[in-house]
Amino acid sequence: MNGQQIREQIDRNDAKIQKLLNRFVLTNEINELLQDNEDLRQICKHEFEDGFCKYCDMPIQFSEGKNG
Repeated sequence: MNGQQIREQIDRNDAKIQKLLNRFVLTNEINELLQDNEDLRQICKHEFEDGFCKYCDMPIQFSEGKNG
């Protein structure tokens, strides 16, 4: 999965999270989406811009010891 694909999936997950939060749905579904985002951040080849990865939104200070 390349950086652009990671960006697109995280954006889709975040949109779903916002929609679910607006409907007050089960926490399990939100947790699954947040975990998916974290899994994507683990495989992302980070490229930082203004302190955040432009693909996965990881703050640069949390990237130490990780790929990128």
